[in-house]
Amino acid sequence: MDVRMIEEAVLTFYQSGTHKQEDTHQWLQQIQESPHAWSFCWELMQLNKPSEIQFFGAITLHSKLTKFWGEVPKEAHNEFKQKLLESIVMFGNGPKIVLSQLCISLSVFIVHMLEHPTVIEEVTGMFLNEQLGTLSKNTQLEILMSVLEGIPDEAESVHTQIPRSMVREELNKKAEFATGTVINYLSGKLNDGRFDESEMNVLINATKCLATWLKYGNVRLDECETMVQVLLKIIHYCYWKEPKDDGCLSQEDSDLAETAVKVLVKIMSSQNCNGHKYSATVVRYMHLFLDVLGPILDVEWKENNDNENLAFVIYTLFLSTLECYSSAIFAGILSDNEQLAKVYGRTVDLLVKCTDKPGTYPVDESCSTLAMEFWYMLQDEIFSMPNDERKTKCWDAIKPVYAHIVKVLIRKSQLPNDSVLHKWNSDDLETFRCYRQDIGDTLLSCHDVLNDIMLDVLSEALDESILYLNYDPQNTDSWPLLEATIHAYCSIAQKIEYAEYPQVVKLLKVLNEIPYEKYSDKLLGMALETAGAYSDWISDNPKYLPSAIELLVKGLSSTQASQATLGLKDLTSECQKEMTPFALPLLDACRSTLQGGHLKNSEMIRLMYTVGNIMSVISYDQIIQYLDIMVSPCFEELQANVQNQEKSDAAKGRVILRLEMISKLFSSLNTRKLNVAQRTEKEDDELQLVPTQSNQSQPVQPILLILEKTMGLLKNLCTLWIHDESVIETLCKALQQALTNLMDDIKPLLNDMCGLILMIFANKCAPSAVEMAGNFILIFYNDPESQESMKQLFSAILEYNFGQMQQYDEHQKLSDVADLIETFYMFNTRIVKKMAICYSAVQADCIKLIEYAMKSMILPETGPIKKSVGFLSVFIKESRNYPLMMNAVAAQGENLLRNTFLCLGGYTPRAHVDVFADIFLALNYKYPSDFARWIKVLEKPNFPTFFVSATDKEQFIKKVIKEKVNRRLVQEHVRKFAAMCRNTVEWEIDFRTS
Repeated sequence: MDVRMIEEAVLTFYQSGTHKQEDTHQWLQQIQESPHAWSFCWELMQLNKPSEIQFFGAITLHSKLTKFWGEVPKEAHNEFKQKLLESIVMFGNGPKIVLSQLCISLSVFIVHMLEHPTVIEEVTGMFLNEQLGTLSKNTQLEILMSVLEGIPDEAESVHTQIPRSMVREELNKKAEFATGTVINYLSGKLNDGRFDESEMNVLINATKCLATWLKYGNVRLDECETMVQVLLKIIHYCYWKEPKDDGCLSQEDSDLAETAVKVLVKIMSSQNCNGHKYSATVVRYMHLFLDVLGPILDVEWKENNDNENLAFVIYTLFLSTLECYSSAIFAGILSDNEQLAKVYGRTVDLLVKCTDKPGTYPVDESCSTLAMEFWYMLQDEIFSMPNDERKTKCWDAIKPVYAHIVKVLIRKSQLPNDSVLHKWNSDDLETFRCYRQDIGDTLLSCHDVLNDIMLDVLSEALDESILYLNYDPQNTDSWPLLEATIHAYCSIAQKIEYAEYPQVVKLLKVLNEIPYEKYSDKLLGMALETAGAYSDWISDNPKYLPSAIELLVKGLSSTQASQATLGLKDLTSECQKEMTPFALPLLDACRSTLQGGHLKNSEMIRLMYTVGNIMSVISYDQIIQYLDIMVSPCFEELQANVQNQEKSDAAKGRVILRLEMISKLFSSLNTRKLNVAQRTEKEDDELQLVPTQSNQSQPVQPILLILEKTMGLLKNLCTLWIHDESVIETLCKALQQALTNLMDDIKPLLNDMCGLILMIFANKCAPSAVEMAGNFILIFYNDPESQESMKQLFSAILEYNFGQMQQYDEHQKLSDVADLIETFYMFNTRIVKKMAICYSAVQADCIKLIEYAMKSMILPETGPIKKSVGFLSVFIKESRNYPLMMNAVAAQGENLLRNTFLCLGGYTPRAHVDVFADIFLALNYKYPSDFARWIKVLEKPNFPTFFVSATDKEQFIKKVIKEKVNRRLVQEHVRKFAAMCRNTVEWEIDFRTS
């Protein structure tokens, strides 16, 4: 092979554009796998070549060693080793990227040679005794540490002729030697009393090497004490070795100290499943950590810290230790053991300081977010205790700590004010948003510990924040502390019960007294969110409703209108019964806001939900009046669109906006809402399947009145936008909301609505239209006057979907209508469960229904697989009651099982094979004798794959036939059988035996 051509290709790869890089990369990968690579890789690694070419030679050598070692004859192994060592010597002084690859290659070579018992000792001795020619002692040691570090990692990925079990056994034997060599080297350097700068890379590599070997050797935690002490001495030396004018460690010292801490993290997490065995050891180690690392954290407890990464990994060490051995440390809460009690106390103090790290996260510090997890751990530890006197004492012991943490979290959650906001980028703001959400969650956890004391703490914090705000009335940047305190109240709103807590009363009073115009709009935004969050509490204490309404209405005309509309939505939903005295002024405020033109689309849509809630509690005449004032503009704009036949993007946006506003109104406006709410509770959000007799003395529902007046407009709108999926979907959702709200009250418009649905089906099947059609059928099929219409609607849906699936199936493109198939079989599942008689009533082609379900099973998309299998299992269970359905199952039973086995054999992704258990269960339960006959289709040789034996098939058949109701067990049988068919290991088995 022409080496010059390879060199040109390598240079082209590094210097050309993306498209050419892809082609070159493919070609280079191919030549890397050729047998010639064993020879040309050495030619590329010559000192007179560019570093890119040298590097390609080195990675080619590593690739060949990893995957194709079998191509090298045994008699050439020594020659190969010599050549590799010579290359390492040649590149010992750089380039670094080439030397690193050669070191990894030597690691791979050693893995291949593990059948020679002393290979690691021989290579180690060669480097320790400085037998590599002209290379300096430090360079040889650095290479040795890189090679030793690489052995465990490369052993996991290398393709070797040595059995995996033997590789692991040999590495377990050599772990003590490898770690001992490293510890002896590190101890020697510590005894010298000084690390030279030239030795830092060696020390860092040596420390990393310890981490990689921890997975081998089966070393107990209590046998790691020497290693732990050496690592702590390294950290101590790096940090305290000399005064630092600016407080910042050198890059080398920082890297070495951080690496040592990370190794300690790995040591402490290596035995977490056996934590109960090492309680005394963990406490001893924790004491060492606190003594050695605690003082470092004390010095680094400041903002804008140059050694922040070191502080971060040290805190991580403490938290990972607690995560693995929490019981051992938390036993110190009430312990008589003085050392244990001190370790617990010092640990809590350290993590309080971590939570309270000076500065603002994430721009000034990065550690405080770590400690959030600790406050959950401590609480959970006590929650899990038996309910006795000790548990009560533990709660009492930690309450003062949690009360302090609440105030800390309030301080830490302060938003940046305008004077510093320019220093923040978008990533910082998003990170802080997530951090603040974590603080909110942690405050909820604190409430579980403190209960009513939490409100006392927040009330005190509220007083302090108001005092701070009023200290300098002219300072417009003093709002963040008050905003953070209100945020804390908001975070725990869901925990506050119905009692008239004076602390909550004070909060609501404060929210109405703040002069928001003086401060950032963010303060008003949080006040509005909090008012909405306490809607449930206000519903139990309605005398505070006026103040909440006043605040939220004020917010509608502000830049925080989004929070105001959210708050009003919550308030009018939770306090709807109490809203009547305030309904008309609130409707006027909403009307004025909607007409103001400053709301975003999402805010206008949301506000219409509030309008519907309020209208539901006023008189019928007033409803009609306000509908004319507030809703007519929506329909007038839609009418103008139809008249002008305008289909621009701008017109489409306005049409969708108006339809979504109408949809929200339809979802909330109901003059019989209390009855609906009671009915919904009983049915758990299921539609009523049998129509009720409407109360004729009551006036027509307002939504029905709107639809009667506008149905012609909606039909024309549908005709205009019939080919635009997003407009049709939005229209269908609006009508679906009307149906869900009105239920059988919609009957006067039934024919019009069905006609609209059929018009949509004639052009394109929108999922929302199918869902709406299903609801109509379920509600009105049993109504004698409507039954014929429902049959026609049902037949039309079947006909349309069969036609679409046939059209795409003929071109083998069923995946192109995967969403339609998913929607169709969801629809059929509902009908089979609730109104299976429909299939017999219209003489549906049930065989075709099953056939397309079987074809859907073998599609790659998840939706069609799950929905078609779900339909089949329900259809089989219901079929015994209807001859038409039963005949279809009898005709297709064997085919169904044949297709099911093909899916298990490989057609269906392994992650989804569980669902097919439902088919086995349904057939076995409803058609046991037929099932025993049909399942013999599995006995066909090499079916579904040649990997599964006749014995395996026989055992599977016996197990499945035996289980008629235990779904979990059949799923397990199916998973294992699918794994056998694919010649893979079933993951659950792997997990249990690992």
